[in-house]
Formats: sequence, structure tokens, C-alpha cells
Amino acid sequence: FSKGEIMKRYGLFLLLGCLPNWLSAHEVLDNFLQGLNSLSGQFEQELFNEKGVSLEKTRGQMYVQRPDKFRWEYQHPYTQLIVADGKEVWIYDSDLEQVTVRSLDNALGKTPALILSSHRKIDEEFFVNKLPSPKDYARFELLPKNAEEAQFDSMRINVRGKVLLSFELVDNLGQTSVILFHKVLRNKKLKAELFEFTPPAGVDVIRED
Repeated sequence: FSKGEIMKRYGLFLLLGCLPNWLSAHEVLDNFLQGLNSLSGQFEQELFNEKGVSLEKTRGQMYVQRPDKFRWEYQHPYTQLIVADGKEVWIYDSDLEQVTVRSLDNALGKTPALILSSHRKIDEEFFVNKLPSPKDYARFELLPKNAEEAQFDSMRINVRGKVLLSFELVDNLGQTSVILFHKVLRNKKLKAELFEFTPPAGVDVIRED
């Protein structure tokens, strides 16, 4: 695969202060997600190989509307659009003039998009560990309970209060995707059309069940 194709494949992985002694790690993450209706912001994503060498950087815009809706726009160095409308996920690759459609459950696996957009409790899907971190933010490691369905071996989430800072995902090849978020807005009203998608005329539409 070219660098661009590698990043497109990994781009689909469609993402608190001190931990009180009486709360478990998953309860703190649940508290972070409690009351979350929407998120929007910019992101930078970088893929590293198993030796820590950077393969490529991408950037774009993300929007999340709970429950089960999101829009992930890769804008540079290539364009790709991923839209979840609550039932299906539409993946539009303008270079290939192709749209792939998947059911929401099959498409998300257990990805950052699932965590941000779903109302399910964290401990239903993951083993959660709190990692050492500076006092001004918290770090958590998530290990999928069903490794066969997951698209990664482990995920780390970094948050500061109610602010999402970053995700770090490690796949079964030892490659790491780091997603940094900027200018994140919480619970801002988002337009409904952000989470709607109509395939452009003339593109191939492939449905995967």
C-alpha cells in the first residue's frame, strides 16, 4: 500500500483531573461521557510503525452527535469522508469514486467513534486501567473484552476535566495511531445535515453486511 492508502485504512479506526479514591477508572470515564450530547473539533492523526517511525500525518474535522452519529472528515493530504447516520456508516473515497456502506454495529467495532457516540457503559466493552499522568489531566488504557471484534489491541484516552485531548491506538501489528484534538467544543448544537449522506452521482456504492 502507498502511504496514503495506509492512512485511509487506519483512518477508519473511526475518539478529569485526579481520580477520586472511591471511583473506579471506568466510572471516571463514564462521568466524563455523562451529559455529553455532542463534540466537534479539529484533529491531527499520525501513524507510527512498530519501531516508532512516522509513516504519515493527516488532519481534518470531526463531529459527534450522541447517540450513534458522527462525521469524520479527512482534509489533508487526501480527502475522505466517514458519516454515521445512526443506522449505517458511509465511507466516501473521492479518489476512488467509491462509497462503502456498512451497518453501524459492523462498522464501528470498538473504536474511538463508538466510545464518543455510544451511550453504552465503558465497562460493558472494555477493561479500563488508569495510567500514571500529570495532575492536570488523566490517562486511561482500554483493553477490548472481545479481542476478535476489536480493531486494535489497546487504546489510550487522555482527558482534562471535560475536555478530550487525544486517543492512542495500538493494532495487532504493533503500529500506533495517535489522534490529537484541537478547538474541541462540547454540547454545541450541530446541524442535522452533518450526519446525512447521499452518494454523489456516478460513484460506485458497495454494501457490506
